[in-house]
Amino acid sequence: VFMDPFFPCGQIVAEHLSLPSVYLVRGLPCSLDFHATLCPNPPSYVPRFFTRYTDRMAFLQRTGNLIASLSSSLACSLLYSPYDDLIKEFLQQEATVLELFSHASVWLMKYDFVFEYPRPLMPNMVLIGGISCSREK
Repeated sequence: VFMDPFFPCGQIVAEHLSLPSVYLVRGLPCSLDFHATLCPNPPSYVPRFFTRYTDRMAFLQRTGNLIASLSSSLACSLLYSPYDDLIKEFLQQEATVLELFSHASVWLMKYDFVFEYPRPLMPNMVLIGGISCSREK
């Protein structure tokens, strides 16, 4: 099943039908894509998306980055909590959205390390960052 995992309904259907899933994703809120694939993503070193920090952060910037990470985790728990009941009802098992995301076969990531902070990646994460860019006139 080829899908964008922002809304996990496709992953629920793929799990129910026992089909492999391929994600085409730019990024998920609160770095769920990196948590699901078990990539190292420490907030003290990896800048969060909306902070505009670089890899050279002072102590206060690292603290702000940690606070941004914690607040986005709270927002994600509110965003994805309704799906826990749907997973329980449809799949007849206790699972979280993060557990379902971890079952993905391949992650096609629309990242490009030329424009963003380089991060560690797992073997099932493939960078396809430059394919949707056009030459500037």
